[in-house]
Amino acid sequence: MDIRSLSLLLVRQRCPVFSVGDAALLSPRGGAGLLRLQLHQWARKGWLVRLKRGLYELAYPEPSVVPDFLVANRLYEPSYVSLETALSHYQLLPETAPQVTSVTPKATRRFRNAHGLFTYFTVRPRAFAGYTASSIQGFPVRLAEPEKAVMDFLYACLRRGRPLRFEEDRWDRGGLRKMKRSRLESYAGLFADARAARKLKGWIDALLR
Repeated sequence: MDIRSLSLLLVRQRCPVFSVGDAALLSPRGGAGLLRLQLHQWARKGWLVRLKRGLYELAYPEPSVVPDFLVANRLYEPSYVSLETALSHYQLLPETAPQVTSVTPKATRRFRNAHGLFTYFTVRPRAFAGYTASSIQGFPVRLAEPEKAVMDFLYACLRRGRPLRFEEDRWDRGGLRKMKRSRLESYAGLFADARAARKLKGWIDALLR
């Protein structure tokens, strides 16, 4: 298979970010070793962008317009966009640093590529919840619901020993007051022991005051 054929298949499948396994499914002929070599050569020619080992972004015949949120989902799976990035997306916090923050039940990781920096915060498997498939630039992306993004952020602060800085972080009070306390408290109960849950619920009181 040549790069033109692969490009047509990826565009047809709406799959501009793809793994070696994805490409193998689209082109079952030939061995995995040959396919890896082809992808490596096409990346050297600028037809593909290597995002990490085994993951590429289509750049032929011209660069793809790929949302960073989609890249974040594919870089480290399973994961969903949350924390500061999601809060900024929902305009609950002002625009944050140029990185995409996500949540995963796997080990904490960081990746840097042509799109920028991507960080992943670990939660226990039962707390890997509260996200939806949202459409971003026409692509389905796993994104935390507003209430879950708040609780992911508060739990990350608790884990890191960082105090809640309401005024300094410039939370949007109007947006917070539209949230359902019951949903926030339900998500708080997913994270940790009773003592930590009480701390989180105290912070919920401070945010909704």
